[in-house]
Amino acid sequence: MKNGLISLLAGAVAVVHATAALAAEPTQVERVQAALDAWLAARAPIEKVTGIAAYISFGAAGPAIEAFAGKVGRDPDARPVDQDTLYQMGSTSKSFTVAVILQLEAAGKLSIDDTLDKWLPEFPAWKDVTIRSLLDMTSGIPNYSETEWMAKSWTEEPMRALTLKELADAAYPSPNNKLPVTKGYHYSNTNYILAAMIAEKAAGKAFTNLVHELAIEPHGLDSTFYEASTYPESVIKRLAHGYFENAACSEYQPDCKVPWNAPVVGKDVREMSTSWMQSAGGAVSSARDVDRWMRAVFGGKVVPPKQQQEWTALVSMKTGEPIAAVSADDPGGFALGLGRKILGTLGAQWFYEGESLGYRTLYVWFADQDVMITVQTNSQPPDGTDKLGEAVNALYDIVKKPKD
Repeated sequence: MKNGLISLLAGAVAVVHATAALAAEPTQVERVQAALDAWLAARAPIEKVTGIAAYISFGAAGPAIEAFAGKVGRDPDARPVDQDTLYQMGSTSKSFTVAVILQLEAAGKLSIDDTLDKWLPEFPAWKDVTIRSLLDMTSGIPNYSETEWMAKSWTEEPMRALTLKELADAAYPSPNNKLPVTKGYHYSNTNYILAAMIAEKAAGKAFTNLVHELAIEPHGLDSTFYEASTYPESVIKRLAHGYFENAACSEYQPDCKVPWNAPVVGKDVREMSTSWMQSAGGAVSSARDVDRWMRAVFGGKVVPPKQQQEWTALVSMKTGEPIAAVSADDPGGFALGLGRKILGTLGAQWFYEGESLGYRTLYVWFADQDVMITVQTNSQPPDGTDKLGEAVNALYDIVKKPKD
């Protein structure tokens, strides 16, 4: 994987992958590196990060610019971020869950208009919810990862191997569990846990195996990994240290004085079990592989045309109703594990920022220019301080093509 021209710039490494006929200009590479260095210098004290990785591609076959700044952790002897460094994908890996479901639909194993009573009768309160509404976040089902139970698991049993059923149960209504039901669009990780449970029943295989067989392996994602719980040491060694620095109240603990997750604040979560995320955000990858995967998704190389159309059909983040496109009056849309939004001066773009306890992965797909920018860093920052999007803005300003 480590091919191309390597340039040492400002103590970090920038790698250019290009054909002899179409190489990125060295001055552009230097500007990309300088932008990453500047973002890290400005944001590290605020967002508590130690490094950032970026991958910019200008077409599925190349060329590309790969750049890094900073180190993988806070130890003075921590190694620099480089091509070998991995980050948790967080919710950008929800696209793997959608890929599994839609491929099972294409194979005749299920329909995304099936209701939960067909596949998961053990959850009768949710019997009328469709698979489609799970994937586009219009099911109304509460979010298990915002509960006190989840926070206690992080603090008291960080290595526990939670099951999909346990995660879903944490959101299920009972006399002792009365989480608010919503209407319209509401982001809930429980939706994707239930989708994985359905996929396992429909395919007769563990969801971990399905992700590898239907997404990771067919697309050559050799720096992408998915496990239901803890990762092997070979993966952990490549994973940047990840820092949880967000002392905000939970969705279900508004205006709190002491957040449920307070004991986790300031912790390095690198070795914690990822079983609390699983199909809702548990994959680990590099910026290069995220780019490769998302280009396959948007390029229609993962599912047949019918399922591709389903994948990109939008609902409004304001109303939950289907919309043909985002607009100034309705600027945010959610498809199946994909976001589309008017991103300020960048205009309407496909994007997703996935966040786990100690990591962030953000991609933006500028379809009209065939440019994709992916950045990764190693914290969940204090509430309201996330400016990872500014790194994308700065990089796009450098690499965007002039308008005719």
